[in-house]
Amino acid sequence: MYKAITVLIVEEKKPMHKPLDAMRIIHWASGADMPGELPISDPQPDPGLLGPDSLTWLLHEEQWLILSGARAFLMQAAHPIVAQGALDHSAFAEDPFGRVYRTIQGMAVLIFGSTAEANAMARHINLLHHTVHGTLSESSGRYKAGEPYSAMEPLPLLWVHIAFVDSLLTAYKTFVGPLSPEQCEQYWQESCRYARHLGLTDVTLPASYAAAQQHIRDALPSGEIAIGAAAHFIAREVLYPPLPLLRKPLWMIVRLITIGQLPSDIRKAYGLRWTIAHTLAFRLVSSIARLLRRLFPNALGKATLVGFARRRSRGELQQPVQAV
Repeated sequence: MYKAITVLIVEEKKPMHKPLDAMRIIHWASGADMPGELPISDPQPDPGLLGPDSLTWLLHEEQWLILSGARAFLMQAAHPIVAQGALDHSAFAEDPFGRVYRTIQGMAVLIFGSTAEANAMARHINLLHHTVHGTLSESSGRYKAGEPYSAMEPLPLLWVHIAFVDSLLTAYKTFVGPLSPEQCEQYWQESCRYARHLGLTDVTLPASYAAAQQHIRDALPSGEIAIGAAAHFIAREVLYPPLPLLRKPLWMIVRLITIGQLPSDIRKAYGLRWTIAHTLAFRLVSSIARLLRRLFPNALGKATLVGFARRRSRGELQQPVQAV
C-alpha cells in the first residue's frame, strides 16, 4: 500500500547493481524496468532514522532479502482495504512489478536515507495516503461492500507494516540463517521508528515482536484480513505474470519461493496449491541458497544501498572544501 518516488543521485551517482546483484536477477526475471541509480543521495554525514549500529542495517546487507518482496505484497493484499486501495489508486494493474519495486524503494529511503530524505519520503507517503480513499466493491471478512475506506485507517496501516517486517525476517531466516528471539525483538523495535513516521502510534503498534506475530495469527480468524477478488487479482498478477518463454522457468522458482514463505493459513485462504512435493522443493531451494551463501559469500556482494548509507554516515561522501 505504500507508494513511493525515486530520489535521484545528485552528488555522486552509484550503480544500483553488480553483475550478479540479486535485484538485477529478480528484475530480469520479471522484465520490469530497473533504475540504475540508488534512491538516496544525501552526502551529509547523518545516521538517518536507524543508523549504522542498528541491526536493521546489518541484516539488510544481505541481498537475499529481495526474496521477501513478492511475499510481502501478497501478505499486504490479504487486507481488503489494502487490496482495494492498490487497485483503485495505483498503477498496479498496468505495472505490477513497477508498483512493488517503487514500494521497496520508498521503504529503502525511510530505512537508509538521511534524516532529511527519510522525513521527505514519509511526508510524501502520508500525503499520498490521504488521497487514497473510496468505497469497497465487495464484502470480505469484517468489511462490507459499499463501506467507505481510507488508507490512513490504523488497522490497514498496521497490517502493511507488520506484513513488511514479518516478510523481511522470514526471508532472512529462510535464505540466510537463524535469528534469535532477541534479534527479532530488536528488529521489530527498530522498525517502529519509521512506522511512527507513517501514521502509526504506540497505541496501535504491538509492544513486542511476539505481539506482532500474534496479530498475524489472529488476523484471519477475526476477519481483519480476508482474501477477496481484489487480493486474488493481485496474487495472479504477481505469481503468474505474462512472461517470455525464457523467463518462465526462473519465475517458477520465484513463485515457489513466494508461496513457500506464506503462513499456511493465508496460503490456503488464497487457494494456492501446496503439496508435499512443493514443500520438498521449497526446502531444497532454501537449502541451496544457504549453501551458496556459505560457499560464495561475496558472489552477490553486500547491498550497495547499505554501503552507500554507511559511507555517508562516516562522512566519506562529502566533497572536500577547496582552499581559496
